[in-house]
Amino acid sequence: MNGAIRPEAELHGHSLEQLDMHGISAQTILDALGAAFVVLDDRLAIASTNPAFSKLAGISADAALGHRILDVANGAWNSAGLEQRLTRTLDDAEEFADFQVESEMPGIGRRIYKLAARRIDAPAPRVLLTIDDVTAAVAADRHKDLLVAEMAHRIKNSLSVIGAFLTLEISRGLGPCRDGYRAMQTRLAAVASLYDLIARSNALGPLDMCAYLAGISNGLRASLLGHDSPIQIAVDAEPLAIGAEHAVSVGLLINELATNAIRHAFPQGPGRIVLWFRRRGDGVALTVQDDGIGLDAAAGPTQNAGLGMRFVEAFVQQLGGALTRTSGPTGTSVTVSLPASILAP
Repeated sequence: MNGAIRPEAELHGHSLEQLDMHGISAQTILDALGAAFVVLDDRLAIASTNPAFSKLAGISADAALGHRILDVANGAWNSAGLEQRLTRTLDDAEEFADFQVESEMPGIGRRIYKLAARRIDAPAPRVLLTIDDVTAAVAADRHKDLLVAEMAHRIKNSLSVIGAFLTLEISRGLGPCRDGYRAMQTRLAAVASLYDLIARSNALGPLDMCAYLAGISNGLRASLLGHDSPIQIAVDAEPLAIGAEHAVSVGLLINELATNAIRHAFPQGPGRIVLWFRRRGDGVALTVQDDGIGLDAAAGPTQNAGLGMRFVEAFVQQLGGALTRTSGPTGTSVTVSLPASILAP
């Protein structure tokens, strides 16, 4: 942050108290600095300020001095939680550097300020507050998020149009072609669920896995099962988020594993597939589990199924994971162990 405060309000190796001893007042230092500063007393009232603050906040020093920071400018600075943070700074020396105040400032309009605070003892405890106007930067970030959401919405709609064409080809195509069309349709649906989630979250940021898995399962139902299918798909995921850069690989990996289960695990009817995502040791585990007939009893793999498993292996390698599979007459479980680095920080 501009105007960051050094330990004990030190400037060029001297504390404010030492500068006073040399005939240089703390107020002279504050006035000379370009950053906006405010010194608050034990009531959180403004004991001192500088011209940069007056210019930034649109309030004169005379109108601000002696008034609580939360009360000046008709309470424009009275942001939720600010008094509590300032009190902890004053009482417990608990610093902060990223508190935002967004409010309608008299004579200026709507502004967004970023605040940093720390306690100084000169000699009584005071709070030294620095303030940056970040209105333009925040507005640019919000505009970027809106553009990302709009782009994601358009991509999702485009994928939906392609999916509709595939549905038409499935209805018209010969039997051997239909499985391939359906496989492509589910892959499109998995990617579309990603962009749907991005559009609804207004940001190309971390993706909530609970919501992402739910979107993929809905796409699988619509593409392969239908509303009356006796096969159920459930989601069991911890509240974890992954980085957006890993989302397509993770989504397509889940889609391929679940598609294989749908096609081969339940030749006689009802069944249940569970999509799991949980922490395990130092990493995370992604599991697709079914209660079907098991791999030994399932029909031999088709060409498309073999291609799907090659996709799975490629995605696992791309994500830096390892795949294990167990199967028996009560079902099959495929687990991909992934590094914690795929999680959002």
